[in-house]
Amino acid sequence: MLSITIRRALLSFWILGPVLTFSSLAQSSSVQDLTDLSVEDLSRIRLSTASRHLEDPRKAPTAITVINADEIEHYGWRTLADLLRSVTGFYSAYDRSYTYVGVRGFLQSGDYNARILLLIDGHRVNDNIYDSALIGTEFPLDLSLIDRVEVVRGPGSSLFGTDAELAVVNVFTRPPETQTGVEASGEADSFVGRKGEIRASIRTTRFDVLLSGSVYRSNGASQLYFPEFDSPDTNNGIADDLDGDRYSHAFGMIRRGQFRLEGVFGVRDKIMPNAPFGTIFGDPANRTMDTRGYVDASYSHDFRANTQLDLRAYYDAYRFLGSYPYTNLNGTGRSVQINDAAADGIGIEAVVGQRLGRHRIVAGAAVEDNLRINQRNYYLGRPPFLDDHRSLRLAAVFGEAELNPSGRFSFNLGGRLDWYTLFGTSLSPRVAAMYLPTRATSLKYIFSHAFRAPDPYDEFYVDQVDLTATNKSLKPENINAQTLLLEHAFNDKLHLAASGFINHLNQIIEEQEDAITGDTHFTNEKGDSGRGVEMELIARYPSGWSARTSYTFEETRQSATGARVMNSPQHLAKFNGAAPVSRSGFLGGEFLYTGAQPNFLGQPISPSFLVNATFSTRTFWNGFISPQAVTTCWTEAGRRRLAPKSNSPQPYRMGARGASG
Repeated sequence: MLSITIRRALLSFWILGPVLTFSSLAQSSSVQDLTDLSVEDLSRIRLSTASRHLEDPRKAPTAITVINADEIEHYGWRTLADLLRSVTGFYSAYDRSYTYVGVRGFLQSGDYNARILLLIDGHRVNDNIYDSALIGTEFPLDLSLIDRVEVVRGPGSSLFGTDAELAVVNVFTRPPETQTGVEASGEADSFVGRKGEIRASIRTTRFDVLLSGSVYRSNGASQLYFPEFDSPDTNNGIADDLDGDRYSHAFGMIRRGQFRLEGVFGVRDKIMPNAPFGTIFGDPANRTMDTRGYVDASYSHDFRANTQLDLRAYYDAYRFLGSYPYTNLNGTGRSVQINDAAADGIGIEAVVGQRLGRHRIVAGAAVEDNLRINQRNYYLGRPPFLDDHRSLRLAAVFGEAELNPSGRFSFNLGGRLDWYTLFGTSLSPRVAAMYLPTRATSLKYIFSHAFRAPDPYDEFYVDQVDLTATNKSLKPENINAQTLLLEHAFNDKLHLAASGFINHLNQIIEEQEDAITGDTHFTNEKGDSGRGVEMELIARYPSGWSARTSYTFEETRQSATGARVMNSPQHLAKFNGAAPVSRSGFLGGEFLYTGAQPNFLGQPISPSFLVNATFSTRTFWNGFISPQAVTTCWTEAGRRRLAPKSNSPQPYRMGARGASG
């Protein structure tokens, strides 16, 4: 299947054409551009996600991939899911409602990415009801606001707590000083998609301000064919104008010295064309709406040259509204089930870093009060059959020690103790031993233990369609991971990273059906085990040429039966390359191969191959950005259906999210 999409098109009046972006003043060049640095220079860049302090990547106790703003533009990524799909060991799936991401062979259907911790500027974005990490059009931040993304592959609960089982993704927003003035941009794409965005940056002698807002509307595919519904009673399996997608975003940052106040708001409304959970096919009432927002105030202070204090206080809010139309039990008429969920919480966090000679110690504590976690489920015009109200709390202490007995050896010892009102405590240790024979080479062994706490949806949700019952005896699931990582810089332009990993995921939280009553509930299952190897090669040249290629082989099997785990491809191969084609233009190419995998029914899914090509331009003429057309061409082999349904052969299964599963 070949599809050509003209992307990033003309702003004004939503007319299809090239994008026009303008600025009242030329952008400031005071911030270092990571894309202009060599591999040797990049090795001196200090990363912060792996250990919660700025550190040399050679001593980071995990595997890290850093994606910067120029790469987002050069490869034409439109969502965070597009970006993550290019990262070593990552792959994705889409069910016409949410986008899911798998890491190193683990992608459980319907978990809403709860095994991945998603951060924006260090602030947790996973919500407090479903633990979902929203990465598609439901992600509440525009990609144009991203300065860089640090992707930590492997467990991170030793510093960040729950959900950091498979990876930690930390999205850093661009600082206000990267521009001064106003930017406006617009896009038009296929399916009558259109987007408008405006950003303003204000700099004074006392503070810096960055404000942004955007609106996106798409009609989606006008027709989608679902063979499972191919009968005259259901429009021969054709869903007409039922794939609409829309979102609105707002972002604001005020910074004065080491103080920063940041706010994020995003709302996304999606129509589901594939009649999930046994709902009525072709009914426009099949839709979900996610609203996510927070306000975060942070402050950093250096008491002395070797001591730093970081403080954070925040307010979080999340709302979910799901609408699911069902045929009445007597076979006539229609009832619409509504799932309504809301969560609000406040929290504080403190982290202290102390350097002791060549060593470093980090210690911190966090407290969070979920003021309300409400779940309602009802049919329109009827009383609710689920009306659950909770107020849950958690507290944590954590720390890490970086010990450097010599220039060639480094050890990282850390851990975190979390306490939850739901189940009690959970301990998450991490140990890393590093050998650094030269400035260009490092060899690391890493052992880490991480967990995912049962969320309120797992514990307390009730549904009248499949009679999902509450279960207040769930325990946290956990993962034990071992990684051997080799990194080597051949020269200042070429860098290699190779690793082998073994993962054991235990006490997996899954939905199960009672053989006697037919009721379903969440329970802890035995678990899965996976092992594999990864290799990544990065090249970057002063002329502007750059490339990144990787290969992952993994095998993940159920611990109890030895059968292959669903949604788990054995082979992943990727290539990303960008090249200057003129003084003001770049051509970016992306090639993604995903191997065969079984779906949630055990049916085989053929391999797929995806190709993207993107052309972008640079700033020119007194602060204006020239018109740019971004063209993406893609081919995907091995697919047999135009669109998925929850019980069709596919590499994923939709989660319940408040409807019958």
